[in-house]
Amino acid sequence: MTFQTPMEYRTKRAVALDLIRDAIVSGQKPAGSRLILEDLAQQFSLSMTPIREALRVLEAEGFISQSPHKGAIVTPMDQEEIRELYATRGGMEAMVTRQAVPKLTADDLAAMEDLIHRMEDVQGDWDLFLSRDKEFHLVLYQAAGSQRWLETIETLWRRCTRYMVASTAMSGAVSAIHADHWALMAACRDGDVERAAATTVAHLMHSRDRLLHEWT
Repeated sequence: MTFQTPMEYRTKRAVALDLIRDAIVSGQKPAGSRLILEDLAQQFSLSMTPIREALRVLEAEGFISQSPHKGAIVTPMDQEEIRELYATRGGMEAMVTRQAVPKLTADDLAAMEDLIHRMEDVQGDWDLFLSRDKEFHLVLYQAAGSQRWLETIETLWRRCTRYMVASTAMSGAVSAIHADHWALMAACRDGDVERAAATTVAHLMHSRDRLLHEWT
């Protein structure tokens, strides 16, 4: 599933994070599995320090839970949370898109297009892909001019991290994401507020549907 980027360009923690996360997303480590530090270190030929650091990140992202007695356990996808989060994001991000589109500058549009091309250059590094994906949407949302709205959206994104990674890593998802981005780009260039808002919602619903289809 994951195309590995050269390890010399990435920290050992980043390598461990991608390997363990990919094992969870792909189902190699299903919900309820215990993640034992020593076993992971041996499996991935890494020391326990980057494995331990990666587990802390995965816990913050919602992929695992950790307790003193049980250790690290892979948590299940929550279908109700998926529905609620993506419905909330759809309403919020559509509203901000409506406010932002009329205020986009030529520089904003150029930056958005450049970020789509930079996403198309990414080969399987989901953290980098999602970072550029967020940058793309932030260029749009920042044009609305409200720091409070941005903070709300970024809070929802943090809660959605696990689902965003999982949805992006699914087969065929990247092509669909690029198509959505180009459709949104076209609506923004045309200054078509309602089409841009509708495309934003459709983009989120596509991610939601991929997740629900996978875990139903």
